[in-house]
Amino acid sequence: MTNPQSVGWQASPSQLKLDTITTYATGTTALDLGCGMGWYAAALADRGMAVTGIDQHNQVTDSRITVLEQPIGTPLPFADGSFDTVVMFDILEHLPDESGILAEVSRVCRGRLLLTVPHADAGPLPQYGLTYLHYTDETHVREYLPADLRRRIEAHGFTTVRCELVGQPTVPLAFSEFVRGGHLVRQMVRYGITALYKVGLVVNEHVGPDILYIGEKHT
Repeated sequence: MTNPQSVGWQASPSQLKLDTITTYATGTTALDLGCGMGWYAAALADRGMAVTGIDQHNQVTDSRITVLEQPIGTPLPFADGSFDTVVMFDILEHLPDESGILAEVSRVCRGRLLLTVPHADAGPLPQYGLTYLHYTDETHVREYLPADLRRRIEAHGFTTVRCELVGQPTVPLAFSEFVRGGHLVRQMVRYGITALYKVGLVVNEHVGPDILYIGEKHT
């Protein structure tokens, strides 16, 4: 699902997401939608769970994980209530049919949903082309506010356990003094931050905040 060359793509697993799995994953079966390299699927398998991953291209080498190659957002080939935990990290913002995939997730999930999405930054810097505008993937269809995300997911049969901002926007603030400069200065700042991403010196958690959502399926 994710393109390793896109700005903001992480070259290593997020500790925040690993901690989320440790704290909130439940049961014996798990589905990782948009499993990518399989970092989070492996963390689920480490907990003794039977893990299935879905991604358009199989990049997973861990033999404990069953990977199905299909585009994210298409109907899920599983029976109702197949999974105790569904993980969906940094995926929903890419999908045009948000309601369709949430309906499918709700159908196959009998336990808990672990999800992250970008926050729709309402601060002062986006008007200068900074914060999210300097790392957001061109494939993002939308970003979210916590209350809106909560409402959309609850409409598909989940009860919210946690929905809050995570991460700190420290990197954009470090560049905020440059926004008073002209267009050329702002362009240089954007190119500079992009370069930091590409060499791995900056990752999304440093830019944040994202929204972390944990939901329980209605019983």
